[in-house]
Amino acid sequence: MSQLQPPEEFPFPFPPYNIQTDFMRKLFSVLEEGQLGIFESPTGTGKSLSLICGALTWLKQHADHHKAELIRKIEESKSTQDDDGLDWFTAATKRIEGKEEARRCQEELLLLEKQEERINALRKRTKVVKNPKIQNLNNEFDELFRDLHHVQEDLRRELNAINGEDVLPSEEQTLLLDDYNSDDEEGDGKREGEKEQDKGCLKIFYCSRTHSQLSQFVREVQKTVFGEEARVVSLASRQNLCVNEAVNKLSNISLMNDRCLELRKGKKGKTTKQTDDGTSSKKKRTSSGCPYYQHTAVEELADQVLLEVQDIEQLVGLGKKMKSCPYYAARSAIRDAQVVVLPYNTLLHRPTRESYGINLYNNVVVVDEAHNLLETISNIHSVFVSLRQLQGAYAQLSQYLQRYSKRLSPRNLLYLKQILFFMHAIIKMLGGGSKRVGASGASPVTPIPTPSSRMLPVYSFLAETLTDNLNLFKLVQYIEKSKIAHKLHSFTQHFEGSVKINSLSHKSPVTSPTSSTSSFLAKLSASKQASAKQTQAKPKENIKPEVTKKTEEQQQEEEGEEVVMGSPLMQVTELLRALQHATADGRILVTVGSQPRHSSVKYLLLNPASHFQDIVTQCRSVVVAGGTMQPISEFKNQLFLSAGGEESRVQHFSCGHVVPAKQLLPVVLPQGPTGLTLDFTYQHRTDPKVLDELGRVLVNVCTVVPGGVVCFLPSYDYEHKVRAHFTSSGVLTRLSAKKKVFWEPKKANQLDAVLNDYAKTIKLTASNTSGMSGSLLLSVVGGKMSEGINFSDELGRCVVMVGLPYPNTHSPELKEKMLYLNKNVSTGQDGKTAGSVFYENLCFKAVNQSIGRAIRHKQDYASILLLDHRYSRPTSIQALPGWISKHLRVTTKFPEAFGLLRKFFVEKRAEGTVS
Repeated sequence: MSQLQPPEEFPFPFPPYNIQTDFMRKLFSVLEEGQLGIFESPTGTGKSLSLICGALTWLKQHADHHKAELIRKIEESKSTQDDDGLDWFTAATKRIEGKEEARRCQEELLLLEKQEERINALRKRTKVVKNPKIQNLNNEFDELFRDLHHVQEDLRRELNAINGEDVLPSEEQTLLLDDYNSDDEEGDGKREGEKEQDKGCLKIFYCSRTHSQLSQFVREVQKTVFGEEARVVSLASRQNLCVNEAVNKLSNISLMNDRCLELRKGKKGKTTKQTDDGTSSKKKRTSSGCPYYQHTAVEELADQVLLEVQDIEQLVGLGKKMKSCPYYAARSAIRDAQVVVLPYNTLLHRPTRESYGINLYNNVVVVDEAHNLLETISNIHSVFVSLRQLQGAYAQLSQYLQRYSKRLSPRNLLYLKQILFFMHAIIKMLGGGSKRVGASGASPVTPIPTPSSRMLPVYSFLAETLTDNLNLFKLVQYIEKSKIAHKLHSFTQHFEGSVKINSLSHKSPVTSPTSSTSSFLAKLSASKQASAKQTQAKPKENIKPEVTKKTEEQQQEEEGEEVVMGSPLMQVTELLRALQHATADGRILVTVGSQPRHSSVKYLLLNPASHFQDIVTQCRSVVVAGGTMQPISEFKNQLFLSAGGEESRVQHFSCGHVVPAKQLLPVVLPQGPTGLTLDFTYQHRTDPKVLDELGRVLVNVCTVVPGGVVCFLPSYDYEHKVRAHFTSSGVLTRLSAKKKVFWEPKKANQLDAVLNDYAKTIKLTASNTSGMSGSLLLSVVGGKMSEGINFSDELGRCVVMVGLPYPNTHSPELKEKMLYLNKNVSTGQDGKTAGSVFYENLCFKAVNQSIGRAIRHKQDYASILLLDHRYSRPTSIQALPGWISKHLRVTTKFPEAFGLLRKFFVEKRAEGTVS
């Protein structure tokens, strides 16, 4: 098949810059040739629009070209004549191959034409006013069939009761596990999500880090010509898409998922009917299932999603209007979509991807904001399980097993006991299961464990816990197919509600994993006797590890440590799933603390490429894009090549900034106003002299810089120390006379208020010619404000980087990662080990993201101050983005740097760009 060439012009909403045209042409070629692209385009250069127009132009032209090629091949097969020069066998073989190729082309063409006919029919149908009576009848039929199923179940239970069989209450019937057969006995062996299905048309899967970024991308699509014709579907979690108040009011995503699945299965609930005086009279059965999960309504909403480009907020609004579920409608629309917009986790986590029915084969993946893609993959597939979660899961499953053991099949019992054995082994390793008897026959107490931290290979962890003889693959498969985690959550909801596990101090005895089981069964028996006397009152059994009475001091100490979980077994399942992977790709960090809340196990993924391999090998093309993608070698070697990509397929594109050089002033400042060297290494940055010098620099900066100044500090701990020193030394008072000072909060729910006040102050004080003018925001590198937040125009006229934010070298996780890289990745040309290069890259990725918060468009201008003598090193300068390093001014004395800063803003004032 002949290849398409990039067009001379792209349908851009406005005349594009040259760098945008170059970006789109390169992207077009990468997609057409099936390559792996690394695209670097600074923030403010229209990267999102370039991705949209370049990719969708290719998608449209490729679809038209592909259809024409199918028709051509079919026509050629009809007119093909036997070659007289070939022997009969060769000629017959060629003829058969030609017919087979023609048949395949005919089938593919037929599918494409059917899809086009269906979409065209949908477009015509939207012009016809729908009859609301028909819609109501459809919903009533769906509800009728659902209720019929429950009537059948009630009849079956009544017949069993007549025959003298021991029957569970109707509310508990759904909690039982179905009989389970292993793959060998089923004879099928297909994983869920791997069933053969029509994958529909060629798709572009666009993913980014946050839902707000995805919504922004969709809004950019709406601005282009593709907003009228492209079929774009936005995927998100139930937390973002659910419109059922009974679900979206729940406290966390795990509880929401569990409740949604219960309602989807049509599980009925009961509510208490109240009299006029407020007293409860009787239980009233509620309607079954979710009112928004009606098949007809969901399909109609899915059709509407395909016809009109909508972001997440618009999709939710439409779902409420049509009384239909946006979450399942979006999933239903994937098959016919051309562009699927989804968050990182949905694409990069294979079980999640399969649950959505996403088929990557021969499709295109575009990963935006990909500067931390390697770290993101590692974090998604690393699993943390605390001792409290393990104890909670063990208690729940033990109670479930003891209550229903006589009703479960032998195979169910076998797998449940294996899961219990696995959890008990880890609890024992963490010191949560052993006891010693106190003096004079006192109650057993738990010995205080010695705090320790160990890094183990997977095989050593399995051997030490005596779980290396378990078939982890079958165990995970059992959990997935039996839905035991969801059953367990419903079980705890039925008897108590969400499991609440309080962290215990070392003074309180920690129960063994089985202690709460006997307590639960005793209370359950007592509650049954009580219910015989008073049938109206439903018992409320307690399902939680026993906790002895605590003193007021202990309760205060543990306040805020309560963890509310849906089903802690889900987290244990993730650990089991992680242990299935190649042992060389991961490690287990075992942490034993002096208190149970400090004990945990964590699976660390050391080779993220192993989980990117499916994407690289199955997709037609993969593109990773970002504002700063340096170092490119890291993406090439540790991502694409390590994931099975060929070196010849890897392409790189990088462009400069659209902002003229005169509107940017990056300066390295190695000394402060008194001549003190600015050394913000960990050993010196808390020195009072260094802190005083930092204060003098900021006071001078705030004197000459209008609008907003954003200062990035290496960590939250250092932010706390700077704040304390500035307050006690009077620096804060001097800064407040120049600008209103704000500090980045640790709590996410306080972030919006701080940002709003910061921006409001800048706007209100913009006209001040004397006194306080503007704002100073002290933030943290890698915090909430260093990524995803734009400080454009007056919000960020100067960005100050304090020191180099190197990570903690004593971190066991970082040490293990560096050792892994040194062993498995070749040394660079400069002789540095792969581990040390990784360590440097972590630092400068954070720096580049922080300083990129300013300069957001062509008319913007800002200064960037790098406070540390180490920034003047050639290696540091090379690690900065090209559009900054080529304009960087390395000064030796503070007066020189201050003079450049003053001159820069004086010139802007003279140009009329400073108000």
